[in-house]
Amino acid sequence: MVSIFNVATSEEDVTGRDLGRAVESLLAGWAERLAVPVEVWALPTGEVPDGTARLAYRVLVDALDRGAGAREISVAMTTGRTLRLTVSCDGVPPQDDAREADKEADKEAAAANPLRAQVAALRGVYSTGSGASEHMTITLELPLP
Repeated sequence: MVSIFNVATSEEDVTGRDLGRAVESLLAGWAERLAVPVEVWALPTGEVPDGTARLAYRVLVDALDRGAGAREISVAMTTGRTLRLTVSCDGVPPQDDAREADKEADKEAAAANPLRAQVAALRGVYSTGSGASEHMTITLELPLP
């Protein structure tokens, strides 16, 4: 199992077989540590390549970091023909939500963000958007073999 308190060293231990358990452990630790309710809509049940699992896990950690200060976080990660991740953060302070939502900005950001570049290299999509002033949604789609 993965502990939120040791994410930096434990993310390399995440495999495509145990991604669901690792995500569940991460979210439980995150909610406990930050006292922020985390609603889990779905966890991955299918096996995915180890590299894809590690990348999705790192994107989830990045999304949770971006949602720092949120009042509530909702997460769904599913597997099928693609691995899909949606992180929805409500109550994000407006100054923390100054992110580009359009696809062109996401493409430009890929060069500056190693995670976005890795996702793009796998022909995936990693985007950040905001609806209401205190709402942010981060999505990831990675094609699976």
